[in-house]
Amino acid sequence: MKSQALSVALIKGDGIGVDIIDAGLATIEEARRQVGGFNLGYTEIQAGAAFYAESGIDIEPDGEKIAGESDAIFLGAIGLPSIRHTDGTEISPHLRIREKYQLYAGVRPVKAYPNAPQRLADPKAANIDFIILRESTEGLFYSAAVHGRSIVKENEEVLDTLKVSRSTTEKLHRFAFRLAAKRKTKGFPGRVTCVDKANVFNSMAFFRQIFDEIALEFPEVDRNYNYVDAQALELIRRPWKYDVLVMENMFGDILSDLAGGLVGGMGIAACGEIGDHHALFQPAHGSAPDLIGQDKANPLATILSGALMLEYLSEKKENPSAYEAAELIRNAIDLGFAENRIRPIEFGGDMGTNAITEEVLGLMQKTASQY
Repeated sequence: MKSQALSVALIKGDGIGVDIIDAGLATIEEARRQVGGFNLGYTEIQAGAAFYAESGIDIEPDGEKIAGESDAIFLGAIGLPSIRHTDGTEISPHLRIREKYQLYAGVRPVKAYPNAPQRLADPKAANIDFIILRESTEGLFYSAAVHGRSIVKENEEVLDTLKVSRSTTEKLHRFAFRLAAKRKTKGFPGRVTCVDKANVFNSMAFFRQIFDEIALEFPEVDRNYNYVDAQALELIRRPWKYDVLVMENMFGDILSDLAGGLVGGMGIAACGEIGDHHALFQPAHGSAPDLIGQDKANPLATILSGALMLEYLSEKKENPSAYEAAELIRNAIDLGFAENRIRPIEFGGDMGTNAITEEVLGLMQKTASQY
């Protein structure tokens, strides 16, 4: 049977992005080799702060177009604190890509692993396994500097607009309920929590109104609500109670980092930015320039983002082999933590980028042999 050809736009970016994305590519290739049924072709695109410093542009000519022509986009990390625009904002071409291709659904899995740092004293914290779903094209990020929409009044005042549109918010909430329904079949609660500030802002009341409208289409999925400040408290008090949390862009930006801290750190924080026809996958952390070239960066967020990409490609291209490859990667990481064979320096362990990558590759071979 002929293997299906899948295309990926590759942006290594800045800082540790180059090292960690190579780890992601190695594990994806091993999974593909073990499973078969598809081939991946990569087209590399130059983009980021270092490229901006060299060329004066943040992404190569036609880079956004090339990204959109691929089946998925795989990104290492973008931005360097030492290289900024004259207004002080960082180089962020990926935010433009999000908007251009309407990647409205920011999927941030949050999962506790055995033998990883548990920041909460309650033993129930070992059961943390939920998803933050962050709207990724509107909200307060509608006025991100890369879009040039802020109103600046002669160095005296800046006005940023928060946008909530019906068209995007309906799609976001449907994505949330479908995700919860899918998780319910796997033993999760199948519940969506709307996180907003509907008691104060008209935009957030509108966000909740649309949530309630869409909820009627999914009577099998439970729903509840939390104001964002109360939700921050709940993520410390009892995060194991939650399944899928859907929210505005800035709220998701903040709470996803808090959630990452609950399960060890940003080094295992994977991310998928998904739209109706395109998707981008990347670790949720930054470029960590202080770790460049030291073999200390934790590659697991990138490796797990690669698994998310394979799962997406499986659905988009109706290729079950790609999903099997994604599961192979995730199962290997589960096994590695359970047997204390994955010990990132980030977590106080003794394993850097290369050692973790090699261990995951070995665990994938062991896991594959069990089936």
